[in-house]
This record gives sequence, C-alpha cells and structure tokens, in this order.
Amino acid sequence: MITINKKQLVALTAAVLVAGGLTGCADDASGLGGTTGGTSGGTTTGTTGGGSTTGTTGGGSTGGTTGGSTGGIVCNPTSNLLRPIQNPPGATATGSTNPLCIGCSVLNPGNAIDADATNFATLNTPIGLLGGSSALNIVDTTTTYPAGRRAGFVIFDPAGPLLTATLLQTVSVSALNNGQVQETADSTVLTLDLLGTPIIGTTQPQFLSFVATQPFNELRISFGSTANALANLNVVQACVSPTAATP
Repeated sequence: MITINKKQLVALTAAVLVAGGLTGCADDASGLGGTTGGTSGGTTTGTTGGGSTTGTTGGGSTGGTTGGSTGGIVCNPTSNLLRPIQNPPGATATGSTNPLCIGCSVLNPGNAIDADATNFATLNTPIGLLGGSSALNIVDTTTTYPAGRRAGFVIFDPAGPLLTATLLQTVSVSALNNGQVQETADSTVLTLDLLGTPIIGTTQPQFLSFVATQPFNELRISFGSTANALANLNVVQACVSPTAATP
C-alpha cells in the first residue's frame, strides 16, 4: 500500500492544476494562430484580388469624358460618330456679315476650329433687324468629303433655352466645295439633336446637321434675325461623320 501524506497531496493537486492551465493556454494559442491566419489571408486576398483593383481599372470614364465637354456629343478626332474640322491638321475659319446688317458681327471665329471644345465663336445678329445675317465659314484644307456624310455645327444659345423650331427658321447650313455652294439646308431639312435624340428647348450644346448630297470641303452656318428671337448664337465646332450617314 502506498501512503500519501497531506503535503504530498497538496503538491500533487497543484501539479494537476498547473498542467490543466498549460493545456488551456495551448488551446488558446492554437485558436489565436487560427484567427491570425484567417484574418490576414482573407483580408489580403479580398483587397488584392477582389473589388477595388478590378473595379477601378475596368470602370473607365471614356464615354462620359469624351462627350462631356460638348453636352455628350461625341465629336473628336478619333470618334466613330463625328469628327471635327479643326487645326491641326488643317482648317480655316472666317466670319462675315450681310451688308444690310448694322451691328452684326462674328466674334472669335478661330475658337470653332481649335482643339478646345469648351470655347466657341459667337454670331451676333440684332433682334428685329430683318434681312440682316451673320455667318461662319469653316474650310477643311486637307480633305474633301464625299456625298452621304452627315455634317453640321455644334451650337448653343447663351441667353437660355430659345433653340426652338421657330428659331431654326433663321438658321441655315451650307456645304461648299472650293468656295462654291453645293447645297443649303434650312429648317425643313436640318436636324437638331444630341446623338439622334431631339432636345429642342435646352441650353446644352446641340448638333445642327444634315446629310450632304454633294462632295464638300467647307461648311457655313448662317444666322438671320427675327422680330423676337435671340440675338446671339454660339458655335463650338463643325463636325462631319467619318463614314456615310445611316439613313
């Protein structure tokens, strides 16, 4: 028989308690290891391979940026819809007024052919001066466009939403070739739209255009006066479709 005195019993009990505590600590340590590994692995994988990198790269703003400066109208040198006649590569812009038009003027014609789609030329035709008109001619010195191209001007009214069907009766667009007028489109032919969506009655820039039936290398916009319409018309740029227009 083995006899255990009180001192030995106390020591044995203490040893058991210490061993149990160490076992608990080991369990906690293993749990801590699992938590650390899981958190680090999950966070790294989620951030690097997941949403932020892919979303930032893929969610580009090409569509919005391309057309934002002109109200959403896509008219730039690489567009598949409309390309501006500008310098460079080679364009000239001149303003003119009807001899009967006292007070008519064309301001900053060169703004309509530079690469900045946020500035513009301004046609001034005093209200009530019937028979008076101002005009802006833009010549492409490097290209003659074949028949079938959509052509026109990006315009807007600085005074407010006055671009109405009635006002369009005072505006015309002509296609010229080597200085000779080939055809002129008036309100019965011209379309005023934003990429095909009519938005008459807005201050946003709009595309006033027609489909040319003759070759041309020059476009002219003429702005006449009426008894109660606006006196100024801003012209941002002249644009031509790079391929034949869709009917």
